[in-house]
Amino acid sequence: MLTGCCLLGMIIASATTATPSEQEAEERLARQQAVRDHLEQSYLVGPAAAESFGYTVDWQFPVPSGDVDSVTSHGDRIFVVTGNNDLICLQADNGRRIWTVSVADDLEIVHSITYMPEQELVLVLTNSKLVTLDSNTGMTKAAVLGKAHQELQWIANTPGVLSGDHLIYGARNGQLVWQTWKIGFAWKAYQAAGSLRLPPVRSNNIICTTSSDGVVSAFNADTAGQMWNARLLDGIVAEAAASDHAIYVAGIDQHLRAFDIRSGRTLWRVLTESALVDPPTLIGDRLYQQIPGLGLACFDALPVNKLDGDRKWLCPDNNGTVVARHGDTLVTWDATNKVLSTVSATQGTPIHSRQYANIDEILTTRLQDGKLLAVGDDGRLICLDPMR
Repeated sequence: MLTGCCLLGMIIASATTATPSEQEAEERLARQQAVRDHLEQSYLVGPAAAESFGYTVDWQFPVPSGDVDSVTSHGDRIFVVTGNNDLICLQADNGRRIWTVSVADDLEIVHSITYMPEQELVLVLTNSKLVTLDSNTGMTKAAVLGKAHQELQWIANTPGVLSGDHLIYGARNGQLVWQTWKIGFAWKAYQAAGSLRLPPVRSNNIICTTSSDGVVSAFNADTAGQMWNARLLDGIVAEAAASDHAIYVAGIDQHLRAFDIRSGRTLWRVLTESALVDPPTLIGDRLYQQIPGLGLACFDALPVNKLDGDRKWLCPDNNGTVVARHGDTLVTWDATNKVLSTVSATQGTPIHSRQYANIDEILTTRLQDGKLLAVGDDGRLICLDPMR
């Protein structure tokens, strides 16, 4: 006969012990969570983290050397330059490696990679040379009338901008150089400033330069003639942005300016609270600028009859630079604190943010609804696709 104590013990045991089916369910959930945790750790930005920003993980590529110097996206290709100047060509849709080739000595600086799918060529601009490669194999390939290795007359100091038969770059001595890539010589050069370090920007047939000594210039890309120039109150350390109508320049003199790209007339300017060291980002009819000590600001790119500009909103909680827009969401990257954030494009209100100490750089394949590319300090390159 069972006593009252025994019966009570059996009741308690039956109430606290899970049935076999419940145990299986718990174990299954634990295994699923372990898989999710493993995925989050395996990827530079895990699937769950990517989803919180409105993206999905497309692919991840581990750079063999673990040292990434630069990443360039162009159409269906992504090009990675490593620390020892190997160039890796990847398929943009799946991250598969197409080829790898050494493009320069270790002491050289690779300034830019220009992909020309119609000619099946890749132009590699270094300090002293312009190298032409076959885009299908990575092997050196002579241009139409020139050589595969073209010695530069002026030492390159900026990335190159393609304009027809010319690759236009800024030289160390301040010359803006039109290098004829087909036949391997400099067609023309113009003394734009004391020194050029920032990338030239192109809008249609107009090339604009900005210099560390505060000179902004515009040139006709077809004739190499100067259209106008302007000198600011102080230097410029941030790359400019350009549209069909204007060039936007952030200056150390605390001003954000918009110049008419054809005449150089000041369309509007805003005096901010501090020196501007981050580049402006132009997406559609909005211009975004990080103002140190104030936050991320949004301006109407072409306001009507507002010489002092038209600020739409300010997000004081965001210290990043806009790298992309997906729908109504802006993606920003704070390179100093390594914080990835999203902000409402219409209201300027913060949505989500997270620190990634192991990410060195974030860029996009296209400013509007493009994919994100994140470069890790261990050489991992991950591609994130915006959720539809």
